[in-house]
Amino acid sequence: MSGTHYQLDADDMAWTCHPQRGVSYKSLRYDHGDKSGAVMIHLCPGATYPRYKAHAGQDIFVVDGELRVGASVIRRGGYVHVTAGSVEEPRTEKGCVMFVSFPGDVEHLHG
Repeated sequence: MSGTHYQLDADDMAWTCHPQRGVSYKSLRYDHGDKSGAVMIHLCPGATYPRYKAHAGQDIFVVDGELRVGASVIRRGGYVHVTAGSVEEPRTEKGCVMFVSFPGDVEHLHG
């Protein structure tokens, strides 16, 4: 098989504290050129991820726990696609770990 690939073991990585209380992450990949990437995000029970705009969309897979995106509750094993340009503020009551992939810029909104 030819080609290039990027590989790591996320279990060997430490969680990095996010400025938002109750949020931590593992940056798996980030391309500064097109601003695409992949990240694991951990939300403690009762935490909310800060409001953001997914300019190019986003794919979220819930690895453990449950996540609220808008009016939807996505449980372990669930997947949600966030459409390009959507503004979101995901939250959890019970806690969750999610895998997030984004093909372009994610703008963190303040206020």
